[in-house]
Amino acid sequence: MALRFKTHRDMGFYLDNNAGSLTNISPYINQQDLTRTVDMLESEGMGEEERTFLPGLAGTTVAINGQWDSTADAIFGPLIADNTTDTKTAAFKSYSSRFYKGETWVNNFQLSGGRDTLETFSADLTFTGAVTRTSVVGS
Repeated sequence: MALRFKTHRDMGFYLDNNAGSLTNISPYINQQDLTRTVDMLESEGMGEEERTFLPGLAGTTVAINGQWDSTADAIFGPLIADNTTDTKTAAFKSYSSRFYKGETWVNNFQLSGGRDTLETFSADLTFTGAVTRTSVVGS
């Protein structure tokens, strides 16, 4: 049986715009990373020789970076200007029929550029609550 490895062409990223519609911003993204962490709580008692753990709270973050343009400015610009309580719906596409979607806080935002270079941005989007795994971006 032949293996089918996934490539960067299979990936994508969607973020809601100011009207609340999920917008495909994949053409502007250079890199995306999905990280799932679970706090591990030590649970051994006195006199035990080996450590034991129980899962604690879990969290998921997406880190993205890409080129700054009018689309990125329209989505992220209002979040830079002040301390906002707005969340953004994000969908991380790992391949054509696999999406991880949920509400996120935009944090660790950075806008960069130098003389005679393209402006770039990076952001961490931390999911608040559950992350839904779906087969279509809109569900």
